[in-house]
Amino acid sequence: MRLSRILILIGALALPVLPAAAQGKAIGKPAGVGKPTTSVVKGASANVTKGKSAAAKNGTLVKGNSGDHAKGPKTTATDTTTDTTAAATDSKGRGQLPLGEKIALNSTLKARLDALLVGSTLTYDQATTGWKNQGQLVAAMNAAKNNDVPFASLYTEIITNGKSREDAVLFLKPVTPPTTTTTTPTTP
Repeated sequence: MRLSRILILIGALALPVLPAAAQGKAIGKPAGVGKPTTSVVKGASANVTKGKSAAAKNGTLVKGNSGDHAKGPKTTATDTTTDTTAAATDSKGRGQLPLGEKIALNSTLKARLDALLVGSTLTYDQATTGWKNQGQLVAAMNAAKNNDVPFASLYTEIITNGKSREDAVLFLKPVTPPTTTTTTPTTP
């Protein structure tokens, strides 16, 4: 009885170690801690140092985008030519596409927008510019469809005139007079 309790206790203490051992991870120091080692890597012509770099050890390592991993060509002060696509990508943020290109990647959303633009004076590029984000455009598309309001008019009220979506819909929605039913009293 006593021996079985001891074995159960040892098994319970060993349970947290099993997942790490099963994955081949060593128990002890985390990866990257310790003295860097030098070893030969296949395909490399010289020795390669593994571990922390000197900048990381000294605390002078600056985290962020590295120059080696830049997305496109960088322009310098002496270079007078500018790359408009790189400038647009840099201003939008890392890895973001312009809204028109983002919508074009989603065939369902593009088809819905194209259906709203049929018979409109707006082009696809005009309809996708001026919105803060894709969600605002999709909300305006839904509002135009659900309230039977032309998307071009809704676009003009929201983007050009600066109205909120709700105010623009109320402004554009045709007012229908309330229908009254009259009943004639019948005399017995």
